[in-house]
Amino acid sequence: MFSRSTLRLATCRISTSSQTIRAFSQSTTQHSLFASHVSTLQKTVQEISSSELNAKLTADPVKGPSAAFHLLDVRETHEWNEGKLPHAVYTGRGCIERDIEGIVPDQYDEIVLYCASGMRSVLAADSLHQMGYKNVKSLRGGYGGWKKDGLPVAPATKTFSDLLKEY
Repeated sequence: MFSRSTLRLATCRISTSSQTIRAFSQSTTQHSLFASHVSTLQKTVQEISSSELNAKLTADPVKGPSAAFHLLDVRETHEWNEGKLPHAVYTGRGCIERDIEGIVPDQYDEIVLYCASGMRSVLAADSLHQMGYKNVKSLRGGYGGWKKDGLPVAPATKTFSDLLKEY
């Protein structure tokens, strides 16, 4: 259960009336326990820049990345549905520990994880490293940093919901 002190409230005004609506904010404060935890993990988790990742993805324009390279999107399904990085495979942050062996059976394969800003992917990378995966990286700046750097994004070819229907 969340206490009032653990959630930040954002106040906004509706332009058509003077009614004030209070909504829970999904963002973390700069000095939150979450941000502190991620900052600590960033010291031990390898991160890769957008330009380094782009070089890996475009090294062989005909075949694409090697079979021993895996780019995993750990964002929420609604984020995936809006677009993805080229060659990315979806696996939600909440299920990655359960599903990873089916996606990447070889613990020595290279895995790059990304989320929206690079925070959730740091958590996921740390978790996979603790499970025994040897070559896990997090995309510094995440999907937002990738887009900010002007690198190409791809539409999700099928939404996660569509993929579940086929399953």
